[in-house]
Amino acid sequence: MKILAIGDFHGKFSETLKKEAKNADLILCTGDFGGSDRFLKVIFKYFGEKWWEIVGIKKAKQYIFEDYNSGKKMINELDSLGKPVYTIMGNWDFNSKSNFERIAKLNLKKYQEIIRKTKNIKYWARGIKNVNGLNILAFGGMVTAKAYLEKGNRKEKVRKKFIRKNRKEVKQIMSYGDKNIDILFAHYPPYNFFDIVRFKGHNPMNGKHVGFEGYTKYIKKYQPKLFICGHMHEYQGIKRLGKTKIIATGAAHEGKAAIIEFDKGKVKKIKFIK
Repeated sequence: MKILAIGDFHGKFSETLKKEAKNADLILCTGDFGGSDRFLKVIFKYFGEKWWEIVGIKKAKQYIFEDYNSGKKMINELDSLGKPVYTIMGNWDFNSKSNFERIAKLNLKKYQEIIRKTKNIKYWARGIKNVNGLNILAFGGMVTAKAYLEKGNRKEKVRKKFIRKNRKEVKQIMSYGDKNIDILFAHYPPYNFFDIVRFKGHNPMNGKHVGFEGYTKYIKKYQPKLFICGHMHEYQGIKRLGKTKIIATGAAHEGKAAIIEFDKGKVKKIKFIK
């Protein structure tokens, strides 16, 4: 079985990747469908502030709809390939838990609702499914990055809130236990693997670890065959933690993805599209 692992479209889906998708038996998508360079620059420039009040609601709406509509377009293009797709949400997607600063009070149809009306894409929040004979654990959406837990990166009251949130998330991922998992896939990378921000431009997280400790703990204890992640556009490749191969797919908006071939439950080949 040939799996295409892909994510971080941010509004771009090349013909090369579409061709690879058509040759796959299954597509696992790590989320982040939409994208707007203008919107991203504004978010980073006014990080932690009420940016929509600073730039004005008219411009704010333009930026948000540019981002939102590009994501809808990616979902439709992915569905049109006619291949079975399982997707989780990324941190940049418009979902039921989108941060207030991402939507600026606009009432938008959530991406989950759009996906549920497609023919070929299955929305998967978190949990275990057996897909084509493989036990796959998905853990989608936003999780608490390691950098948010460190002193000095946030106001102390906010940092403590993140610590409480992190504990719940770690407890949840560990609760799935040893289920002989073939693939664990998520949007964020594990802590200490493909997770140091190397963003070209202004990013308040530059140089910091933004991976999730819960994934690292789960991998160390239960050793799934593969861990697949996106989020970090800076990285593409394989690292090992024990018997687990950790795969950073690379960003689809840069024409990158990973092809994984399974045969009789074993990983036979991993190839990166660059």
